[in-house]
Amino acid sequence: MSKPKVLYINKDEIAALKLVGSRLYASREILNITQIHAAELLNTSKQALADAEAGRLNPLPIKLLKAAAETYDVSADWLLGLTDDWERSLESSLHRDFLTGLQRIHLKHYSKLVARQAEADEINTRAQAALAEIVTAFELFRKSNPDFDDMPAGARLLRAVSAVQKLEYRFDYLTLKNKPTNTEIAPKSARNS
Repeated sequence: MSKPKVLYINKDEIAALKLVGSRLYASREILNITQIHAAELLNTSKQALADAEAGRLNPLPIKLLKAAAETYDVSADWLLGLTDDWERSLESSLHRDFLTGLQRIHLKHYSKLVARQAEADEINTRAQAALAEIVTAFELFRKSNPDFDDMPAGARLLRAVSAVQKLEYRFDYLTLKNKPTNTEIAPKSARNS
């Protein structure tokens, strides 16, 4: 392939070629297509497209710019650096703005959900600590009172503490299961002794 005749020697013109090249490259990358595939779509050679994207195709054919704007669905003004808005039509721009608004609403609600989850996690952690303290205090009370099993409502209290211990084991299991470390699953009362 013969080298194209160099027409642009002014610094501003060369900078414009580089800008157009970077925008051609960005447009192709957004669509996630290869230079070979893009060259076929633009009806040019892979080398010509590579040179255009690198800002070395001098002069840059208008035919290539027009094909790129249509194929990549971007504004020709954007490719030339005349605007920062890459949308080709008002409808596309409105569609993008609508989707951006939906995304903002989603992020706002998601951040509230994350805050609520953090609050719920804090409450769960405090409740777990309180339950562990109750179980520990009950075990000490039971050891210091050998007649506990014969006391009125002793069996009921034992069942309640047993239920709390099962919850504590389950909580510890779920907590450790969701952590990335390989720690041994054991209730807090067993880990603290």
